[in-house]
Amino acid sequence: MHAHLAYGISHGSLRRLALFHKAAYNIGGHIITANSIEHVILHCRTPRVGRWFEAIISTAIRKKSAEDKQLINSNFGLVTSQPLVLFALCTGASSDPMLRVYTAMSVMEELEKATKDFIQSNVLFKKSGKVCLPKLVDRYGKETSLGFNELVAWVSANVDRKLHDMIHRYIDEQNKKAVQVIEWIPYNSKFRYVFGKELTEKPWLV
Repeated sequence: MHAHLAYGISHGSLRRLALFHKAAYNIGGHIITANSIEHVILHCRTPRVGRWFEAIISTAIRKKSAEDKQLINSNFGLVTSQPLVLFALCTGASSDPMLRVYTAMSVMEELEKATKDFIQSNVLFKKSGKVCLPKLVDRYGKETSLGFNELVAWVSANVDRKLHDMIHRYIDEQNKKAVQVIEWIPYNSKFRYVFGKELTEKPWLV
């Protein structure tokens, strides 16, 4: 959010991608970018637009930046990745989760709630029988190595009973495989922040 305030709102996927590398802060002698926080500290890769360009650059350079190496050596990052972080990271895109406050004491419970809220709000079931899933769920499936059957089961476990029953009833009645009913909702990078109610009810937390 501070990057948007400091450099303005980037219109276009490549300019937006550049912002993640441009916005940097000196914390304890370490130069930390938004990209470093996501990749090196949280070991996470959100499905933002422009990843293909980032991959080309990484392949061409074939080495990590000095700042990232410094962060890796400092042991700032998580020991193991936590895929639920995907449902907490908000970069200001319309397809991102809402902005929330997370606390050290209850972070896992808060991540699980954020995940459930995101799934419930963004999963759709069409009359055609297609289960529309956001690309963030696709990224989660890849991070956790879930197959399509397991992914649909995980999604249905995180929605209300009505939607859960609709999904499984269609799969069972039509004798469909999970891969046949999934339709991916394209990632929308249009600028938008959605604030959690804890930020509006308790503005002193900001």
